[in-house]
Amino acid sequence: MNKKLISLAVITAATLSAQNDAQAATLTVDITNLTRGMSFTPRLLVAHNENIDLFEPGTPATRALAWMAEGGVIVNSQNAASANSNFEYLLTRPENIANNTFQAFGLGGPPLPPATRSNSYTFDSQDFEYLSLVTMLIPTNDAFAGLDSWKIPTEPGTYTVTLNAYDSGTEANDEINATRTDVIEGGTGAALGGYAVPGMAGSGNPNATNVGVGGTGVAIQIQAGELADDAEDREGAVHIHRNIVGDTDPNGGISDLDSTVHRWLNPVARMTITVN
Repeated sequence: MNKKLISLAVITAATLSAQNDAQAATLTVDITNLTRGMSFTPRLLVAHNENIDLFEPGTPATRALAWMAEGGVIVNSQNAASANSNFEYLLTRPENIANNTFQAFGLGGPPLPPATRSNSYTFDSQDFEYLSLVTMLIPTNDAFAGLDSWKIPTEPGTYTVTLNAYDSGTEANDEINATRTDVIEGGTGAALGGYAVPGMAGSGNPNATNVGVGGTGVAIQIQAGELADDAEDREGAVHIHRNIVGDTDPNGGISDLDSTVHRWLNPVARMTITVN
């Protein structure tokens, strides 16, 4: 082969390799709720590098993950007390921006009812290689659906991934409905169902669309101090959720969840990701 042709072939191969290594700039994402009786809180979607972890199975949850899994909190929409406890703070604090650890995060809402598909939303992932997502399952104590550091393909196209339900391991699965008035946490009179407070966040009605307040879709009760006094019943690490126990007694029994409606099998969600 002619030396010029050899040189041209080498340059062409190098150019194609560089193009394949580059990350696509734009992602279009939607999520489908595959359950019969669980709703999803607004979703947090993040494009990031290897230094960011929204969650890590088999390890203790961060405080931010506990806020999301127990109360659906992903942004500082409640009050100043939550400003150092949520993902918005963790992702946007100056050191993360300076270290270039993530580029974009999307907040998808409103709450997504069972067996429905969200609107598609598009954002610029720039040259970040990984995609993660978290969303709380309601009504539960601390269950969430999650995608952990999915490698963004370099080849344009449409990809489908499924998400399992995880337990953050930060709250006992008491399955007490947050709307009950006969159960009072720790004698304080605090409402059930938020971070550091026993009880399930969200409505017990699987078809409810108005499941809370504050923009996250669930009611939040801010507690002083650390986790609730059910510490001995918490599992201590993020793990695949064991599912609910439930029962079929609407006025008593061991659970406030209907086992014929609220139980699920993994996966609980399907994400469709278009790489442009």
